[in-house]
Amino acid sequence: MPTGVVPSGRPELADVFRAHGGRLDNLSVQQRRVVAAITACRTAALGGHVRACDRGCGYQEISYNSCRDRHCPKCQGLARVRWQEARAADLLPVPYFHLVFTLPDTLHDVFLAYRRLAYGLLFNAVEKTVREVAANPNNLGARIGMTAVLHTWTQTLLYHPHLHCIVPGGGLDASGRRWIPGRENFFLAVRILSTVFRAKLLAALQQAVASGKIAADIRGVPVLKLLRHAARHQWVVYCKRPFAGPQQVVAYLGRYTHRIAISNERIVDMSGDRVTFLYKDRADGDRRKSMTLPAEAFLYRFLLHVLPPGFVRIRHYGLLANPVRQQRIALCRELLHAAPESALPPENWEQLLLRLTGRDVTRCPQCGAGRPCTVRDLPPSPVPRHPEERTASP
Repeated sequence: MPTGVVPSGRPELADVFRAHGGRLDNLSVQQRRVVAAITACRTAALGGHVRACDRGCGYQEISYNSCRDRHCPKCQGLARVRWQEARAADLLPVPYFHLVFTLPDTLHDVFLAYRRLAYGLLFNAVEKTVREVAANPNNLGARIGMTAVLHTWTQTLLYHPHLHCIVPGGGLDASGRRWIPGRENFFLAVRILSTVFRAKLLAALQQAVASGKIAADIRGVPVLKLLRHAARHQWVVYCKRPFAGPQQVVAYLGRYTHRIAISNERIVDMSGDRVTFLYKDRADGDRRKSMTLPAEAFLYRFLLHVLPPGFVRIRHYGLLANPVRQQRIALCRELLHAAPESALPPENWEQLLLRLTGRDVTRCPQCGAGRPCTVRDLPPSPVPRHPEERTASP
């Protein structure tokens, strides 16, 4: 779509970028890559293929390739489900708890200036906090497992880095031969978690300043002054009620792990140079409200949440760490006298789409008897085709 053209119907994030992205400046290389990927996703710019019914009924369809960028709202669906179902096999028959570790606003400028380093320090501080507090005999006295997911946004797309963590309610003793259960409705005291987390992250940031990995000042303000200011305040850690059961854990994992700053469903209007989107007002009982911003401001807010290239935003620790997960989960199941989860047979994308949506893309939608087969590849083209020619692509 040419710059400045407003689409008919409900707009998507890509439409906003096509209409107004050309006016954005001072973007990082990674932000420019994300803009280009989302703008080109499922258009002729990425190429595609033509499929026709093999029974000769005359049906044809054009499918354009996906960008597969992790910031793109169109490219997370099947990836989310595959990841979600893989993690379902790791679930134990114990309560699961949801922890959220948040940062004070004072540190936001430091994190924005040193995202890769600061996000890594955040993960490390949270992992050490939960591991050490849980291992203390006065608390749980066990070696636990944890999955942590980085989010950096609020509902209105403002910058707010925080970690969501899913933790089984229990763990192994020091010998690894006994399961230590936690309490049914209580995991760890948030007051202790908050105090330890604050101390560990501030110490790590101070060390980064001392070693020169973080500059002594940001925007003319000494970083050590920011750290001292942050140390004077209580940090917020949530420990939410345990999930109702394994299926709720799985649904939550899929919803949070592959979530991006905003989905296309939340964008409701683009009129002139204004974009309107929906959000939940946390301060008003999660009531659904709308917000309208200048298009460029809206896009800059979205681009605040572009991750450093290659940065891993979903991490597993302890019993769930990738190198030991299979072995430790089997041991935990044995100690809990739980049967192993049966693995689902592998599915291709057509089978997965059929199971999730009931849409059988292997049958011709016109005659119902034939099978759409690729008859011609479409090379990438710098000239977008008409929007009505765009069709879904896996």
